[in-house]
Amino acid sequence: MAARTKMSREDRAKQFMPFAALKGFDEAIKRMEEECAKNNAGLMYDPEKLKRDEEEYQDE
Repeated sequence: MAARTKMSREDRAKQFMPFAALKGFDEAIKRMEEECAKNNAGLMYDPEKLKRDEEEYQDE
């Protein structure tokens, strides 16, 4: 069996670099987040309001 030459660190690193399997996916997610943020303006998560709502529910 023939001996293999050692791969350079740079070539080895290229094998493990991340790649975009779904081109445009990140941009689509960002657009969706921005659209949802616009549509839900004022409805953002408020832990204090959630706590008050839970207390009111338990009082009933």
